[in-house]
Amino acid sequence: MLGLDPRAARVAWTVGLVALAFYAVYAIRKTLLIFVLALFVAYLMEPLVRLIERYNWRRLPRSVSVAEAFILVIAVLALVAALTAPTVSDQAQKLADQLPNLTEKSVFMEKVPLPSWLEPYRARVGTLVQESLKEAATAALPFAKDVGAEVFHFAGNLIFVVLIPIIAFIYVKDGPQIKQALLREVGPSAQRRELSQILSELHDALGQYVRALGLLSLATLIAYSIFFSVTGVPYGMFLAAIAALFEIIPVLGPLTAAVTALLVAGVSGYGHLLWIAGFFVGYRIFQDYVLAPYLMGGGIGVHPALVIFGLLAGEQLGGVAGIFLSVPVIATLGILARHVREKQSDLPR
Repeated sequence: MLGLDPRAARVAWTVGLVALAFYAVYAIRKTLLIFVLALFVAYLMEPLVRLIERYNWRRLPRSVSVAEAFILVIAVLALVAALTAPTVSDQAQKLADQLPNLTEKSVFMEKVPLPSWLEPYRARVGTLVQESLKEAATAALPFAKDVGAEVFHFAGNLIFVVLIPIIAFIYVKDGPQIKQALLREVGPSAQRRELSQILSELHDALGQYVRALGLLSLATLIAYSIFFSVTGVPYGMFLAAIAALFEIIPVLGPLTAAVTALLVAGVSGYGHLLWIAGFFVGYRIFQDYVLAPYLMGGGIGVHPALVIFGLLAGEQLGGVAGIFLSVPVIATLGILARHVREKQSDLPR
């Protein structure tokens, strides 16, 4: 009577629900980040739990194996922090104190080594570099302040530090039961099988991705620490820690870490910048074409251009949380889109 199309009404209702769901996710993004970080920790802990269960001759409950794994990891992390944190903190403090003086124009170009053919143009190069640094600092300072404030606020909030391991413990201990409870809520068996397949693919892809990121960050920390120590790069442990941290940000993270290390070494008067550049190139080739493909296997199937778009869009939408979640969200959407296409292709024409 009113000219309403039931099919159009259902589509509009579905679109409205999806939009509302996206808004809800955006509104609780910080709380969601805690649960996602806990999920990532659970993925990192799962292989160790399986290893303990495999050699558990006493046949103890799974909760005991999970507890043993968490205690072991916490003890190892505490030992590593006790050995490395004082050095990293001391180098970071020294760099923060000396950086304003090192980057002054009169001192800056005296400390940066140049090839012999560029020596006659040192003054011009100095002016160009100084202006570029000022422009880059002006553009990056607001973002750096926001990221730094969010990171320190998150790290300094004791409830987050306590909640993440607790939620991760629950994920690892009760993960299969949670999946089965979710599947029981689905009606027909065909839908249940489809949802089970989707959850299995998401579990495999995200688990492999998270564990690969953790191992790549560890490999970066070890490789950079050894190279910087052997070659005498200033603030080597601090720069290695930064590189390991930035490794979790695909594409842009390693590039940012490399530029930071070259800049700090240059303004500190290190005379072998080509050694650092050569190491970065060689290590990236080894990691991107040997180590990362081996660890990630098929990977999550996200093109680098789409990764960069996701990182930039994620930062605008959710800040640090958006950057951290961008690649897993894109991978999840890709898996869901593939299942939708396959389902549509199976429909009779």
